[in-house]
Amino acid sequence: MDCQALVDTYDETIKLQPIGFISTGFIRKRAVPRQPNVNLSSQGKITLFNHVFTNPEHSLEGLDGFSHMWILFHFHKNESNHIRAKVAPPRLNGARIGVFGTRSPHRPCPIGLSLVHIDKIDGSSIFFSGVDMVDGTPVLDLKPYIPHYDNPSDLTVDTEGMERLELDGQESEEEGGSASAPLPIVGLRPPLPPSDVIEREAPDGEEEQLQAAIRTHSPLPSSAHVRVPEWISQSPMSQLQVTFTPQVQGNLDSISEREGNISRIITDILREDPRSVYLRDRYANQFYTFLINGHHVSCKFDDNSRTVKVFRVVSAGTMCECGVEQWQCSIHGEPVDT
Repeated sequence: MDCQALVDTYDETIKLQPIGFISTGFIRKRAVPRQPNVNLSSQGKITLFNHVFTNPEHSLEGLDGFSHMWILFHFHKNESNHIRAKVAPPRLNGARIGVFGTRSPHRPCPIGLSLVHIDKIDGSSIFFSGVDMVDGTPVLDLKPYIPHYDNPSDLTVDTEGMERLELDGQESEEEGGSASAPLPIVGLRPPLPPSDVIEREAPDGEEEQLQAAIRTHSPLPSSAHVRVPEWISQSPMSQLQVTFTPQVQGNLDSISEREGNISRIITDILREDPRSVYLRDRYANQFYTFLINGHHVSCKFDDNSRTVKVFRVVSAGTMCECGVEQWQCSIHGEPVDT
């Protein structure tokens, strides 16, 4: 699909329904912290609406197994409707930079993102620490924080099954840390403006406290551990072993010379088993086809041995001699057991 076709397809407003609202001690935008880690001692509360779910407390089951969560919310106090491609963060002393290189709240889609610590869950309400939003902020979504997916740093798991972020091993007690002291989570989200009258965009970087911690390798004042439930840290589902038939491997070597390592891409996708639980249970050991980078990939799962064999990789649109697309042909294609 070309660019203009995509523009025509998406040329409409996307409507999102808030699932609840946030209660904080900041009635106005003035002096609202720009990042969650700046105000860890202040507590906020999320209240879910009962018209979104019949039993909103049911939607929170399992969230208490995590220590942190992401809050996606709407910058509902933005007065200006004028969207600028470049903004002027005070840290740049008047110089302008692209809005997507900052955390300015004035964005084409005014969506905020905060990483906060979950203090407790009571019915359909969540109490959290790390307030950086104004009172009454509409909540769009909640997602648990999972270090394996959300943090690019190296991770270790301690004996209590708690996820922990590690420094480079050179921190010391004099620097405020130790080799065994975990690095706490740093909250992320576009900052709120420092006052009700906005002359320039709010700073796009972390606060001075964060910068000092990075320079000295000292831990920030936050929770000591990141906790995740066992079904995340010790998943009962192991990775699959991915193999390729000799002919496919030869084709992939040729494709990779032109387009990059597509063999690695296919392996990464299949070893995590992209099938839904429904498909895996209903059609065990079944054939599976997907489209990636303009190529149809056909494979067969063996759920008993936890393996998957790729037996065909063809360019999308390639026609077989029998008149159907080659990836759909079961007559002239390579046998599965090759």
